Amino acid sequence: MSRLLLASTLFASLLSAGDIFGGATVQEIFRIRLDRGDDVLDSLMDAIRKHQIQDGALVSAVGSLQQCTFHAVTTLDEKPKQRFTTRKGAMEILNINGIVAAGEPHFHMTLSDVRGAFGGHLEKGCKVLYRAEFTLVKFAGQAVARKPNEAGVPMLQKQ
Repeated sequence: MSRLLLASTLFASLLSAGDIFGGATVQEIFRIRLDRGDDVLDSLMDAIRKHQIQDGALVSAVGSLQQCTFHAVTTLDEKPKQRFTTRKGAMEILNINGIVAAGEPHFHMTLSDVRGAFGGHLEKGCKVLYRAEFTLVKFAGQAVARKPNEAGVPMLQKQ
């Protein structure tokens, strides 16, 4: 098999591994500042509702937290099993990003403290220490939503 044919076969298999959703454009960008004690997810949800963001993305986050709750998958099973963790103490936000589909966020985060880096799926209960700053993008055009697959796992699909 030629290298070109092998490369194109591999590329085609990668594309068929999931779906690609085009047709969206940036409609508006929001910069959000949170202050000491603000709950990150509650505040981002307030912004999503207030600005009617049905389709969007959280593209940047910086700041510090004094407490955070998150969850992570713990198995390779068909249906995910999750462990919820709450950490308290001074933490730096290294990253929080994700997608808003049908008005519902799916945000993941990476934080660090004196022990090292950790992260998972952002949950309510993450409280700002000094300040936190976010960039939230609202899309226009072809919207997406999450619908459960055969195993009940919500998957991104055209709305």
